[in-house]
Amino acid sequence: MYFANISLRRFRFWWRLSTAYLTKYRLWIIVIILVLTTILVTIGKIWTNVSRSNLISMGYVGVYTLENIPAEILYLVTDPLIVTDPAGKPKGALASHWTVSEDGKNYVVFLKDNLSWHDVSEVSAKDLSIAIQGVQITALNNKAIEFKLPNPIASFPLILNKPVFKSKTFYGTGEFRIVNIEKIGDSVKKISLVPKNKQLPKVEIKFYDRQEQALNALQIGEIKTASLTNSAFFENWPNLEVEKSTDFGEEIVIFFDNNDKIFSSKELRQALTYAINRENLEGHLSDSPVSPNSWAYNDSLKRYEYNPAKARELLSKAQIQQKIVLSTTEDLKNLAENIAEDWRSIGVDCEVKIEKEIPSNFQALLAVQKLGQDPDQYSLWHSTQTKTNITRYKNVKIDKLLEDGRVTQDEAKRKELYADFQRFLTEDAPAAFLYHPYKYRVTYKNAKRLLSKLPKEKNF
Repeated sequence: MYFANISLRRFRFWWRLSTAYLTKYRLWIIVIILVLTTILVTIGKIWTNVSRSNLISMGYVGVYTLENIPAEILYLVTDPLIVTDPAGKPKGALASHWTVSEDGKNYVVFLKDNLSWHDVSEVSAKDLSIAIQGVQITALNNKAIEFKLPNPIASFPLILNKPVFKSKTFYGTGEFRIVNIEKIGDSVKKISLVPKNKQLPKVEIKFYDRQEQALNALQIGEIKTASLTNSAFFENWPNLEVEKSTDFGEEIVIFFDNNDKIFSSKELRQALTYAINRENLEGHLSDSPVSPNSWAYNDSLKRYEYNPAKARELLSKAQIQQKIVLSTTEDLKNLAENIAEDWRSIGVDCEVKIEKEIPSNFQALLAVQKLGQDPDQYSLWHSTQTKTNITRYKNVKIDKLLEDGRVTQDEAKRKELYADFQRFLTEDAPAAFLYHPYKYRVTYKNAKRLLSKLPKEKNF
């Protein structure tokens, strides 16, 4: 009891002393707390700005999964086994060389020496994370990987132009390492990268479903650079720089349903193609399903230059009276309206239909076609490919050329086959090949310094 009374008296003493002290100096105490709070907040903001000053935020338009991340991002993170040169021919990246069996079904790829992952461990064939549907993959040893195909495909090496990571990780072989991936369902929304070299900036890559979303993100500074199909909105912004280029990996195409009663007429398909005024199209004009940069491109094709008189002549032979519907998505709406007006000018009743996504059924479809690195377009035009041959095009001659082209190993012979493929296909006009779109890289001027530090595509 005695000690309890002493403790209670001491507590009361110190409580009264503290209360008196706080009462006497409360103004000073409040001032000190406010000053300290202001200092801490300021330091936090400065630290945030310092951290963000070495960060570049990049925007991409489109729906992407882990399987189809844009190549320029992958070059930052890792390397593929095989890449392509500007003409679309394969060359080694992580691979030093490869061999192919006489029947074209077995490929063995050999790794270069002295390769390492982000965790500094040696790159071994047994650690590679590679999966290709229908292909049996076996690591023969630390340096060699065997691929067994069910059927010969001459373009198979280009299938290996995909990112290679260490099994069960995102450890790659590039200058940057993935530290975070944000997804909604299968769609990737954000990827965060950190560099191995501290002199390089950190990188945030953000993905937007629609171009309007990327435009808004640029406008508010959420991203510092983006690739767009139209830069008119930013032309008069003094703090932005716009770089124009042509994307030969994409093509704007009108696909015709060749199984439709109306579009089964070759004359109608040709008439509609001749009727399109291409003078103001936003891109490099095209006339083939194969990129003009490809080693297999045929520059001696039938050209459908703007010719309304020829279009009317062909239309009279087709004797079409019904209205046709041109389907497209919101991004290509203005172009679709212009094309519909061209068709109306030759006497074709046309309606534009805006779809939220690419429809499975249509009469004519204006869309963006991603071009493969190889001229093999078996999946798009062969009559047996009912899921991917969206035009429902059937032509025995085209089928044979596609079949031979994908199994022939000799490049000169393949070039002949694909030259004929392009010649016969464009003459038949199952689709109208319009242009390779311009792309505009829009960048804040104060971000150019950081952007210039990013490594460019490697010259293996």
